[in-house]
Parts: sequence; C-alpha cells; structure tokens
Amino acid sequence: MKILIVEDNEDSRILLESALNANGYEVQSSENGKLALERAVLAPPDLIISDILMPEMDGYTLCQQIKASEQLRDVPFIFYTATYTDPQNEKLALDLGAAKFIVKPMEINLLLREIQAVLENAKENSRNSSSKSLKNEFEMQKDYSKIIAKKLDAKVRELEEEKDRLAVSEQKYRRLIEALRGNYFFYTHDESGVFSYISPSITSVLGYSPEDFKNNFAEYLTQRDINNDLMHFAEQSMKGAGQPPYEIEICHNNGSIHRLEITEVPILNSDGQVLSVEGIAHDITQRIKTQEEREKLQKRLIQAQKMEAIGTLAGGIAHDFNNILSAILGYTELSKLNFAEESTITGYLDNVMQAGNRAKELVQQILTFSRQTEKELKPVSVKTIVRETLKLLRASLPSTIEIKCNTMSDSLVMGDPTQIHQLIMNLCVNAGHAMREKGGILEVALNDLQLNEDFKPQFSELKPGSYLNLIVGDTGNGMSPEVLERIFDPFFTTKERGEGTGMGLAVVHGIVRSSGGAIHVYSEMGKGTTFNIYLPAIESALESDTDLEEVNPRGKERILFIDDEPNLVEIGEQMLKSLGYQVETRMSSLEALKLFRAHSDHFDLVISDMTMPQMTGDKLAREVTAIRKDIPVILCTGFSYKITEDKTWNKSIKGLLMKPIVRSELAQMVRKVLDGANNLT
Repeated sequence: MKILIVEDNEDSRILLESALNANGYEVQSSENGKLALERAVLAPPDLIISDILMPEMDGYTLCQQIKASEQLRDVPFIFYTATYTDPQNEKLALDLGAAKFIVKPMEINLLLREIQAVLENAKENSRNSSSKSLKNEFEMQKDYSKIIAKKLDAKVRELEEEKDRLAVSEQKYRRLIEALRGNYFFYTHDESGVFSYISPSITSVLGYSPEDFKNNFAEYLTQRDINNDLMHFAEQSMKGAGQPPYEIEICHNNGSIHRLEITEVPILNSDGQVLSVEGIAHDITQRIKTQEEREKLQKRLIQAQKMEAIGTLAGGIAHDFNNILSAILGYTELSKLNFAEESTITGYLDNVMQAGNRAKELVQQILTFSRQTEKELKPVSVKTIVRETLKLLRASLPSTIEIKCNTMSDSLVMGDPTQIHQLIMNLCVNAGHAMREKGGILEVALNDLQLNEDFKPQFSELKPGSYLNLIVGDTGNGMSPEVLERIFDPFFTTKERGEGTGMGLAVVHGIVRSSGGAIHVYSEMGKGTTFNIYLPAIESALESDTDLEEVNPRGKERILFIDDEPNLVEIGEQMLKSLGYQVETRMSSLEALKLFRAHSDHFDLVISDMTMPQMTGDKLAREVTAIRKDIPVILCTGFSYKITEDKTWNKSIKGLLMKPIVRSELAQMVRKVLDGANNLT
C-alpha cells in the first residue's frame, strides 16, 4: 500500500513516515499541498494523510483538488492536524470529501488502526461499486429492446435526473459555502475580476454585507505596500495559473485593520479557458498579532537577560574594584597614623582618602543601578539620590552639557530607593541624549508643593496634600505633539536602532503611578523639554546636624584574620594591631581552619573574606562554629547578593563589613560583635 504524507513540519513528517514504514507501508512525503498534488498525479497513492496549515497550498485546498480530479477522486483522504481542531473545521474537512479527521497527537497504534479502517472501507466501497456496475450492465443488456423502444422517454428521464443531481450538488455546495463561519469567507469572480458571489460569513469577518463588499472592495484596501501584489496575483489567477496563498490588508467596517490570507483556484472549461476564479479569504489578524506579541516578549526576555548579565558583571567588577580600593584606603589610613595632623603629608593623604571614598560611592551607585531586587518601600531622600545620580552622570555626559542642580526640598517620599534612582537616571539620560550633538543645560530641581482643592482642575489625578515636585529639564531639540502623545508607550522610541529600547519613559511612568504621583511633560520643537513629577511627601524627623566622629573603640582580644589578597591581609593586621588587638593572619581558608581546629580556644573572633578559593567565607564560618559554637565571625566582602539575600546567614555570622573597609568601620564592627558575644556568655 502506497501512502502519501503531506506535512510541512519536518519532525512530524519524519516521525509519521518512520512509523508507517515500520508497519509495511510504502511511504512518500511532500512539504506542502502543491508538491503533493503534483506527486499524486504522477503516481496515484492508495491513501493521502495531510496536515491543514501549510505554505504554498493548505490541506483544505489539496483535498478539494484531489476530489475534483477524475483520476484521484477515489483516493481516500485523512486530515491529521494539531491546529484546526474545532467541530466546524472537522465538518468542513468531511464536506470536502475527507474520509477521516484526526486530531494530533494520537498514539501510533490507534493511528495505524484508523488508517487500516479507512483503507478497508475504501476497498469495500470499490467492490460494491463494481458489483453494482456489473448488475446495472446486466440489466441494461436484458432490457435492451425495451430501452430502444423507449429511447426518447429514457433520454428525457436521464436529463431530468441529471438536472436533479446537479440541483442537489449545487444545494450541497451552497450549504457548504454558507456554513463557513469564524475567520473565513468564500467568493467567486469572473474572468474580468468582477465578484459574482461572496458568502454571508464576510459579515462576521469584516463587518460588510456581501453586496456592499462587491461594490466597494477597492475602497476598503489600505495603502500599505502589501496590497501592491494583489493585482498581480489576481491577473495570474484569471489567466488560469494557480497561485500560492498571498496576503492583503483591508479595513474592517469598525475602522480596524485586518490581514487576510487569500487562496484562489481558477475554474477551467474543457478547453483550458478560465470560467471563473474561486477563493477563500482567511482572517489571520489574530495570528499576526500573536506572532508580533511573541516577538516583543522575546525581545523583552533578551533585554531582561542582558540586564541580568550586566548586573552580574557589575557585581564581579565591584568585588575586584573594592579590593583595590581597600588597599588604597587601607594603606592611606595606616600612613596617616605615622604623621602629625598638621603635616603637609597628612593633607595629601586626606585628599587620597577623599578621592577613594568618592570611588567607593561610585561603585555603590553602579550596584544600586544594576541590582534587581524586590520592591522595598521606605522613606527615601530624593535629594540625596538626585545628587548621587548627577555625580554618576557627570562622568558619562559630554562636557558641552552643563548640569544645574537646585534642590530646595528636604522632603522624603515613600518608595523604593532603587526605583527612585532609576526614575531620575532615565529622565536625565534622555535629557542628555537630546543635547548630545549641540550641548546645552540639564537642570534638576526639587521643590515642596502644597496642593489644595483650588489646584484640582490642573492636577485632577492627585489628592490634596503635600507633594515633592521633581523637575528635570533640558534645552535640547524638543518634541513634536505627535511624539509627545506617545512617549510613555512601551517600546516607542525616537532613538536610532541599538540606542534604546523604548522602555525608559514607560518605566518612569509606572514608577510615578505606583507611588501615587503624577507626571506632566511640556515640550516645544527647538526649545527643549521639561518633566514635572509630583510625588506624595511624608513627614520626617529632623536629622542631627552634630554628627560628631566617635572615637575608635579599642580592645585586647585575639583575632584570626583571613583574606587571599596579601595587601589586604597586611592592612587588616596593621589596622587591628593599631587598635590594640592581638592578630593571627592566614591567606588560605583551609589553613585558617586547620589553625582554628588545633587552637580553637586561642581566638575570640574570626574575620574572613567572603570570596576565596577552595572554601568561601560563609562555609568557613559554618565550619568554625561547628567546632566552637560561641565563636563570633565577621565576613568582609566587596559584593555578594548571596550574603545580603540569605536570611539564615546570621546563624553563624555576627557581622558584615562591605569593602573597601576603613579603620573606623572596622573598629566599630569588631567592638560591637565582641561585646555582643561577651554579653551572651
């Protein structure tokens, strides 16, 4: 038995072909209906198994062509599909002449059973047809004389029967067309292109009546380039040339734009001349939208993965950079201990400390910007974040852009610090982009604003109360009214490809709205743009202006200090000894563990770096506390999400110092942890 498989999915095609070959069938396969029809004409198969949705020619059209062929009409046809599974799809398939409509996936043994049943049924129909034909021929020979005698009457009856058969066939065909629902409508047009029939289902597809569409079809086409091929394909169909499915874009009666997939078949007479063209229009608008949405989601996923990679990279850079800063700041502090405060060298060292601390703040800003954490609502000083953000931006903006900062408000807002930082950063980056060619002024201001009922018409979305007014303005190119209307739409951008995702202002809008605020934009072409953001202010306690430096606490306890960087080991040892402590150092966590295991009672505190080869600091902490439960451990790290996100770390770790470590922070932390351990004992 020869079986022809029609399937555009290579995996599905190979799987089915292998299963049928293994069960003794001779199998041929084609990737689409057009190739399958050509192969079937050259070598008629015993059975055709076809998918529905395929390029070039779909399964419905193939079945229609097979059943219209005198050579192939008796070949049984099975639809095997995973896409069109509604009852109306099955009804359409069976009306077209299919023997079976099977939904994927089907267990292979059940599928083989269905195939065998269709083949046996086809044989039975063929035998009955042959037997009936022999019987009719015998009866015709027997009554030959009577037929001759009544030749005229028989001819009349034959014509009447043919007329009735054609009427029944036409009614069946008409019912099939009228039954088209959902996203399809059927049509015919003559050789001149004038519609002769359009099925009523066009109303559910495009909202037009068949008569209205016949008369005004050309007016409903959009001006898109996709419609330029319409006349070419139509002309080819009217010449009798079969065409692959093509797409057009047309206006729905409600004003929306719809995409139609058109499949046309020329109907020829015995001389090969075109009598008419029949076509099916399939509304694929939703499919196109789904595909576009999938592509957008894919882009967003790629962008999210890229941002995650950037965050990971920033963490690694921060770790290494903080180790470098630890050496710079540590040696500077140790050097200051050897000079009098009024010494010129001390002044130089103070400048080094100041620059190092600025670098430390810069690293923290980078980490804040790249970190992906859960939203943490707390009182936020927008003034502080503005100043930090502008420091970070100054290094990336060209010198032709002047930054003016006028922060007149100390009000706090309830929000997430990372989101507020992202909001300010996005607005300032956009402003900088608008001025990067000609330069200009980036102005950031903070003011307090009291809204009452008199302001309601102007700020209808805000409740009366105290607000913090954040203003970000630039003297760049400005925006047209058309662009201004869409700036908060996701993925809308006026930047060149690769320069932006179109998500910056959409994120800003979301942050402001989620904070209970509002955002207003004013822009003119050639005069720049100003963003006014209003965030609800909260009451705050006054901070002490007398933040006096505390004297570094000292001690005499014994400390084990571990770090794999030689410079940091030396700095840690010297700092601790300068504070009066007795210090043992190791550059390997395994060596430190060996020492502690041999002399666990010799130490009062363990200070370890987090990132070390062979054994990390947190694992070392668990090992030493397993040996001696009361030993306190302080971890030092340049950057670690694991530590800050792990809620159980304090079971073995009593303190965390972020690098670069300065002497005063080290002194405070060591004394705090030791005093806490002493209180427990």
